[in-house]
Amino acid sequence: MKQFCPARSVRMSKRLNFWSLVTAVFMLCITSSAAMANFSRQENGSISGKITTSDRKPAEFATVSLDGLTNVAVDKTGTYQFKNLAPGTYTLKVSFVGQQPQVKTIVLQAGENTTADFSFSSTAKDLNEVLIVGDKYNISSRKESRYVSRLPLKNLENPQVYSVVDKELIKEQMALTLEESFRNIPGAAPAKTGAGMPAFFSRGFQTSENFRNGMATFLRTGIDLSMVDRVEAIKGPSAMLFGAAMTSFGGLVNYVTKKPYDTFGGEISYVQGSFDLSRLTADINTPVNKDKTLLFRMNLATQKENSFQDQGFGTTYAVAPSISYQVNDRLIFRLDADLQTYKGTSSTAWATGSRVTATSYDQLDLDYKRSLIDNSFVGHQSSNNVYAQAEYKISDNWTSQTNYSFSNGEYNDLLYFNQTWLTNTTIARAISVFSPEKAGRKEIQQNFTGDFKIGTLRNRLVVGLDYMSQFRNFKFTALQLDTITLNTTVKDIRLQQVENRLGNISTPQSLNKQNTYSAYFSDVINVTDNLMAMVSLRADRFMNEGTLNNLTQVKTGNYNQTAFSPKLGIVYQPIKDKVAIFGNYMNGFRNVANTTQPDGSISVFEPQQANQWEGGVKLDLMNKKLNATISYYDISVKNITRVATINNQNFTVQDGTQESKGVEIEFIGNPFPGFNFVSGYGYNDNKFKDGSPALAGKRGVGTPKNVANIWLGYTLLNGGAKGLGFGAGAIYVDDTFSNAANTFVLPKYTVIDATVFFNRPKYRVSFKANNILDEKYWISDGFYSRPQKPVNFLASLTFKF
Repeated sequence: MKQFCPARSVRMSKRLNFWSLVTAVFMLCITSSAAMANFSRQENGSISGKITTSDRKPAEFATVSLDGLTNVAVDKTGTYQFKNLAPGTYTLKVSFVGQQPQVKTIVLQAGENTTADFSFSSTAKDLNEVLIVGDKYNISSRKESRYVSRLPLKNLENPQVYSVVDKELIKEQMALTLEESFRNIPGAAPAKTGAGMPAFFSRGFQTSENFRNGMATFLRTGIDLSMVDRVEAIKGPSAMLFGAAMTSFGGLVNYVTKKPYDTFGGEISYVQGSFDLSRLTADINTPVNKDKTLLFRMNLATQKENSFQDQGFGTTYAVAPSISYQVNDRLIFRLDADLQTYKGTSSTAWATGSRVTATSYDQLDLDYKRSLIDNSFVGHQSSNNVYAQAEYKISDNWTSQTNYSFSNGEYNDLLYFNQTWLTNTTIARAISVFSPEKAGRKEIQQNFTGDFKIGTLRNRLVVGLDYMSQFRNFKFTALQLDTITLNTTVKDIRLQQVENRLGNISTPQSLNKQNTYSAYFSDVINVTDNLMAMVSLRADRFMNEGTLNNLTQVKTGNYNQTAFSPKLGIVYQPIKDKVAIFGNYMNGFRNVANTTQPDGSISVFEPQQANQWEGGVKLDLMNKKLNATISYYDISVKNITRVATINNQNFTVQDGTQESKGVEIEFIGNPFPGFNFVSGYGYNDNKFKDGSPALAGKRGVGTPKNVANIWLGYTLLNGGAKGLGFGAGAIYVDDTFSNAANTFVLPKYTVIDATVFFNRPKYRVSFKANNILDEKYWISDGFYSRPQKPVNFLASLTFKF
């Protein structure tokens, strides 16, 4: 038996008391925590509800946000829930693609479980179509544009004709470059300049300059569609709003970049295709602050591709950030940019001489895939655009918009081959070298837009001031390389050979600067609810500082010129918002430099002028499911300069005229859910009249008489295969002349494309076949001709978030 020890007993008692105390405290903490949690659960509440459509079906994939911070997705039953909410006031916002957001304010009491239901005005089938098919071809909303007239005009209120290609159609067609989107524009024959810039022929004239968000650019690359939200083609001479430096008498192109929105989202896409095409793009959007007044979006693209010919390749990079800041309910700032670079070869440019007896390229004996160039001729091109805008709501009737754009482009170097057929079997090879070239435009524009009444007459008025400066600093050298004969061994040409020759040539660097100061107004007056008249005028002061030769330090060609550009229009709607009969008179002009004649005299010329009369009808039928535009136009051009031989000397005279007239038709629609179409046709008859005897009666180079296009798309909206879609389309372009004498033609062509895709809210898989018939065809930029891709394929995978 062990001996009892009092000290040990005391120690054990103390330990027991200590651990008992710890245990008691621990249990107290647990009990208190549980009690507090239970108290919290009793005090906190929840908000739940159901989102339905107009036909009382669940609005699956709608998004509900709480105070703009927390988002939840609606489930298949259309319900949502926010749990464990402290008492207070909450703002709920329900969003769905293509729908107007709905907002409710909820005051939540302690321990309350509140219900807040929402209902969209559209049916479940309509919402499903927007979700799966997208908002493409959405007739009324997508046709509206603040850039076309710089006024809040609907399509049926605007006396001018224009077409819109939106991002959903671009996505379905898997288009990668801007010129591919031109295939959806009635009467437009796609083209491309030697440097790769997008262009097209419309109404008998070439359009090769491109506006960006309604402002000037100076591109030296193509335009990657990863950053483009929509493409707008505005028809006819449009100098009144857009000036003369960048507009064509046949129309202009304005591409609208993607803008940030107030929720987090985006997508990442990878494309692989024929000719070793590999392309990766990313589109990321996010709010920056809690109240979502500061928004940011970034688009990125990189692409590598080889030519379909035996030589040729290119690599493209594009970066396009965009920021918007809503300062208050009256003031918003926008800032965006796009930076694009291209490294690679230029496509071969072909021309024909007077001794060629063949009448088209398909009659000449040269392999379609033979380029006669060399991959060592690698050029570096870049384009940079920056755009800033401050928009301020002065009052309920007036808005101020201040726009600034800076654009510059560079060739460093641009090396492109000019191949001229001397006879049916001999070819002269030459190379044009721009090394280097820098060019840019800066534009500042101030617009005041009003919507007000004078008596009973509603006026929608824009008054604007515009300043644009532009420069071009370049060194250009043309080298004749050699003459080759077909069916013989062709000599290799390497870059080192050309560089050695360039080193022995003293080529001047030329610098040219120009400034334009403009003021304009345009007023649309509602004489009645159904009758509207447009009155517009632009005053333009052009100041050319001349061109400086850095070798001689001599400046030549400086001159100033003033021009006025009016625009008149009338619209009558016999059936309000459904049928509009319209007519317009529009003007375009080009500044023409003074000329020093052979006898030493200086001739001061007038601006070249184009005047268009147009009339037609616009339709918006089937509850806005069918839209059509049919128009007839007549464009007369005067003050064309030409060379005339007088007393055995070549003088420049200004007596040439040209006429271009035709018909354009566009039908776009969504006649039943899941099915959409875009179609167009253009007929053009143009010829030179007075002036040069050699050109009289001749047609403009590169301008087809007939152009037709169609695209059909259908997507399954229900069932297990929901999201499976098909698309197919074609473009037909008539014969075009590739020389001013109209003796050599580019053959007519029909290009057929088709696509199949599976589109779901979180991903998209697409496959496309281009030029299914393997058509061999050439396009012209008005100077040279270029062969185009044979049959080729694309496959893409996109993840959305």
